[in-house]
Amino acid sequence: MECENCRIETEKGTSILNSIKSHTIHVQTNGGKIIGLGSLHGNTDIHVTGESSVNIEKLQGTSISISTEDGLLKTKYLYAESSFLSSAAGDILLGSVHGDITIETKTGNITVDSADGCLKASTHQGMIDVYVSQGKNIDLKSQKGSITVKVPASFKAYLQLSGSKVDVSPEIELKEIQSAPKDGHITITGHMNQLNDTDQWIKATTQNGTIHLKSQSWFQSIKLQVP
Repeated sequence: MECENCRIETEKGTSILNSIKSHTIHVQTNGGKIIGLGSLHGNTDIHVTGESSVNIEKLQGTSISISTEDGLLKTKYLYAESSFLSSAAGDILLGSVHGDITIETKTGNITVDSADGCLKASTHQGMIDVYVSQGKNIDLKSQKGSITVKVPASFKAYLQLSGSKVDVSPEIELKEIQSAPKDGHITITGHMNQLNDTDQWIKATTQNGTIHLKSQSWFQSIKLQVP
């Protein structure tokens, strides 16, 4: 379906959106599911409340904004210059994402199968699991949960990892490592496959959890993606 502006509002029930192309797409529900089949192409604003969930195959546009309260937020492909995804208590599961993306949840977990661009993700109690394929700047924060960062073996970045424990896989070689333990907390900084350049960086911070840095190939990330 193609139109200039698409607006959908429901109270209950399931809304199935099948391949919509529009300048703006606005969807709101207070008690139902939002399911997107095919592609939603346009500047998209989706807001659901209660236990309503959002599950969309592909999102593409200049600006994407999606918020849930207790329900799951899931999309397989996201292409946008700027995206803001949030949930109070629901998990946020993303497949392949591109562009500048901000993700926020209070108690839910955050999973990103593949990030290409700038990513900022934060959760208070949940865990974060991200594979960075070609990310520019990655900023991950969790107050109580653990953070797992997976990168290709050839990835180049400045790393700053801070948590109650920092676990770096042996196949990852960091240069110019500095370790600063303080009050049961440790911060490790170093360069991966480069020296002195800090234009591309990954920062992962958790107050009470563990930071895991692992090596993973692009092919492995494809095999592990959630269907």
